[in-house]
Amino acid sequence: MNYIEQVAADIRTEIPASALPHGNVNDLLNMYAALAFAKGVDVTASDVHDVWSAWQMKHDSSHVHLLPYDQLPSSVQQQDAVYVLAIRKVAERLTSQDRVTQALVPYGPPTTEEDKERLFELYKLMVQSSEGLVGRRQGVNTFFITANGVMLTGLGFFIKAGGSQILKSVGVLVIALTGLILAHAWKSLIVSFGQLNTGKFAVINRLERFLPAAIFYSEWEALERGQNPKVYRSSTSREIWAPHLLTALYALAAAGASLVAVGVWKP
Repeated sequence: MNYIEQVAADIRTEIPASALPHGNVNDLLNMYAALAFAKGVDVTASDVHDVWSAWQMKHDSSHVHLLPYDQLPSSVQQQDAVYVLAIRKVAERLTSQDRVTQALVPYGPPTTEEDKERLFELYKLMVQSSEGLVGRRQGVNTFFITANGVMLTGLGFFIKAGGSQILKSVGVLVIALTGLILAHAWKSLIVSFGQLNTGKFAVINRLERFLPAAIFYSEWEALERGQNPKVYRSSTSREIWAPHLLTALYALAAAGASLVAVGVWKP
């Protein structure tokens, strides 16, 4: 028995016999084993359904449930839950495949009460660190909103001011280029904050495996792991709209000012 078959056998033991499809399901379980290695505890019901669909095509390509997961009836979607749970249970035992867990507890899970208490203190520290990051993120957003407000006011001043068109266009160009730099820096920081918080919650979720309750992990499950935009959209994907819009605005202003400065356009 090779390592894939061994994991497939472990997954089979976690699934009630009544939940397994009829016939030979060895190939299906082997595919679920590969999914356990590929996705680990992050496997979703949609992943499970996609694997089942690939397997089912060889047996009945006209099966009524060969549809994208989000088009299935809720009663059929719920049937995949037992497989998701089984794959995750087995994946959790494959800790040697999890770089984050291996780095977090290189000497194995805590066994003594003292070690468990220390781990809980580290857990609280990570949660506080994530909350602090959110506060810093809001402060950065406030700074860039204020700075861009000043930039846009400056653009309006130069556009409406009297005097030489060339001097006005140079002023607009300077402000627009400065605005482009600010917008790019704002976007980079938003993305960086999002990535950093993702890393923090990866550690928090691993720590919760050794605690009596996994509140943040269960919340992430309730939000369907961010894979369904109807249920959850990340704040990063929303916040990044502002610098994108400002980038387009500053680029348009810079292009117009350049055309005026060289005499191609005379507004």
